[in-house]
This record gives sequence, C-alpha cells and structure tokens, in this order.
Amino acid sequence: MRIDLKDIKPRLANRSDKYSSNLYRFLRNRFKENKYVQNQIEIHWLTHSRWDGSYLEFNPDNVSKGLGQLLILPLGKENGRSFYSLHEVLRKGKTTEFAIPWMKDELVDITDWFFETYIKDGRCIFDRDHNKWLSGDESRFTKVNNTRKCNWCGEWQEKQIVKVQKIDRKEIWVSQ
Repeated sequence: MRIDLKDIKPRLANRSDKYSSNLYRFLRNRFKENKYVQNQIEIHWLTHSRWDGSYLEFNPDNVSKGLGQLLILPLGKENGRSFYSLHEVLRKGKTTEFAIPWMKDELVDITDWFFETYIKDGRCIFDRDHNKWLSGDESRFTKVNNTRKCNWCGEWQEKQIVKVQKIDRKEIWVSQ
C-alpha cells in the first residue's frame, strides 16, 4: 500500500486533530526524502501479550485496548528484527528502537488495514467508543440536541443517562 503523507497530516503544525501530529512527525522524519510511504514500514499486532504473555487475537474494534501490542517494523533492516512501539510514538512523538524477542508467527501484519482505516477515520481508530479524551479533540464532535456526530469518522451517537450505583465498603470497629 502506498501512503501519501499529506493524507495524514494534521491541519496545524504540531497540533493533533483528526490525525496524530506525533505519528505524522515520526513518519515524516523517517521518510524525509520521500513524501510517500510504500513498502518501507509495516504495522503489526503482537499476539503475545507484552503484559502477561497470554494470547491476544487481533480485533479491529478493540485496538484501543491493546495499543501496546501495535508495533512499527521498519523494512530494509538486515536482520529485520527491530521495531518501534506505536503507543510510544502516539504518546511522545518519538520512541526507542527495540529488538524483537518474539517469533514471526506471533506477529500479524495489519499494515493495509491500519492505514486504510486511519486515513478514513483518523484517531477514532484508537477510540471506537468515542468516550476517551484525546489531545486536540475540541472540535471532534458536533452536538445536535441529544445527539452528536464525530467530525473525524462520521459516527452518530445518542446521549443516554444511566444510573450507576456505587457501593462503598469500609472497615469499622464496633464495641461488644
């Protein structure tokens, strides 16, 4: 897949909107001489949990719950065993290059899905429920009465009031 970097460029420099300024800057810095990214990186889902070692199947609807499982693999390395953490890129705009201690069969290539979805939906790819705060999301929603439309991916939501019951337990000492 060929990605034109201008397709994922935020409107204002160093300010995320639909697209992450940190991800854009990371890719732009890696591919300075070329405005297109094609066959130079891959995005992979690590099925081996980095937290507890359990198996984590890739599910496009739950990417936000496994951001630490998303890896950017730069191609063209002689050993082909290094990666960047996409989670760190999104948070900090930079990351350290790590060696991959996992086997190739523990990685699922999601490059095409990732970029097709990211170009279409932007950072909503990381917040499918539309309930998280994301920096630069001040103009993310247009509200109409009890509904709102996401200006990034186009999804409509209806506001509902739900009752949440909270039970507090505390230890007390009672005289006998």
